[in-house]
Amino acid sequence: MSLERQNKKLSILYELALTVSRSLNLTSILNDALEKVIDFMEVDAGVIYVINEETMEMIPVSFRNLSEEVVRDLTENRVKVGECMCGNIAQFDCEVVINEKASQDSRFTRESLRREGMEFYAGLPLKAKGKVVGVLCVITHTPYSPDPEMMDVLRAATAPISLAIENARLFEGLQKEVDECKRFHDFSGIITTSPKMKQVMDLVRKTLNIPSSILIHGESGTGKELIARAIHFNSLRKERPFIPINCASVPESLLETELFGYVKGAFTGADADKKGLFEAADGGTIFLDEINSMSTNLQVKLLRFLQDRTFYKVGSTRPQTVDVRIIAATNQDPEEAIESGSFRKDLYYRLNVIRIDLPPLRERKEDIPLLVRYFINKYNQSMQKNVRGITEQALSLLMDYHWPGNVRELENTIQHALIMTDSFEITIDALPKNLTRTSVPETDLTLESIEREHIKKVLSITGGRKKKAAELLGIDPATLWRKLKKYNLLSE
Repeated sequence: MSLERQNKKLSILYELALTVSRSLNLTSILNDALEKVIDFMEVDAGVIYVINEETMEMIPVSFRNLSEEVVRDLTENRVKVGECMCGNIAQFDCEVVINEKASQDSRFTRESLRREGMEFYAGLPLKAKGKVVGVLCVITHTPYSPDPEMMDVLRAATAPISLAIENARLFEGLQKEVDECKRFHDFSGIITTSPKMKQVMDLVRKTLNIPSSILIHGESGTGKELIARAIHFNSLRKERPFIPINCASVPESLLETELFGYVKGAFTGADADKKGLFEAADGGTIFLDEINSMSTNLQVKLLRFLQDRTFYKVGSTRPQTVDVRIIAATNQDPEEAIESGSFRKDLYYRLNVIRIDLPPLRERKEDIPLLVRYFINKYNQSMQKNVRGITEQALSLLMDYHWPGNVRELENTIQHALIMTDSFEITIDALPKNLTRTSVPETDLTLESIEREHIKKVLSITGGRKKKAAELLGIDPATLWRKLKKYNLLSE
């Protein structure tokens, strides 16, 4: 290397080090750093993403010379870890360099990026304290061939940029919007890339500001209350109360007074009027979980409220009217509950104006890597741990498991693993012992079923990259394609 090139290399790294030490304003730091990288590499454009660890969103904090379409797409419809090219780089902690016709690469799933006309692309993970905190991308629109020394400098530049992100985010607070209320705005609290869950969210968005009641059906642990909160906090009612109540956890003798309140003298011990939850939620939303466990007598009173928005306090003959939206939920199939007599048919039809069916975790396994990372970050803070990830073997075990307890069981599993682990990664030994048993459903143990599930698991691990999946499976891509067609997995 010539002395001039050596000086240029040292100069850019020195300038980056000065840049990150000048300020704690993350946007300012990354803008300056990206300008220096683009000038040194002599490329056309670039972007620096920072991962929001609560939502797993790839936030484009700094970008230069991208088309308006791409900027609008990346800022308004944020990529999440595991999605598109940069999301895969973040998830798998890998460097990607495409020397020609980059926009034609199938790993770019955003149409705006396909239309950008990228010729050269380099994407590098930004790592601090052993974990990926962002992604640096540089592109050209014309043929470009950087020499190995320039690429080495680009890799070296990721160190000070990563340090800047780790330090500045403590002061700038990328997570300031994620409090117990705002966490649900724009549905950022719902971690998913699953097509089935995206269909659910499309339906949820259509229900936000209509007055109709909603019935949510899903197995225990699928996130029924999370969906109910998302509906409330994204609706016009968000400034008014959201009151959840589990109908199965309150004794039948108390549930009516909890919901509707009572007047003084209604029964022994009623020394003063008491406001019920319906009155307290006026203008807001009441979430009635496990509604099928409510007595048929109380179901009649709830039906009356849904018909005319009035109710009677216990012991009162004077009707009261409130403006409350009802979101009900059940983990039992509603039709089966009606047939068994635990759920009144007329109440069901009143509630079932809009029905939301939540898929179990075993039907959205592509979300497991994202949820694992989310829960690791969540409990790292509360447990004062510094676990950076999970081993491939442990993740494979989680992908194999059947998850009868759904997302709640997965959350408990990660919490258990963090307690048990003494290293920087969750290993198989840290997982609960029941997970070591096979998760293949006992009702279908055919070889074809096992092969289909294994292919789905590998595709989830590779983020849908079929060439990489074929390599892991030890088969050629053509054979994988035939199997995908055979098992109807091409559209998944």
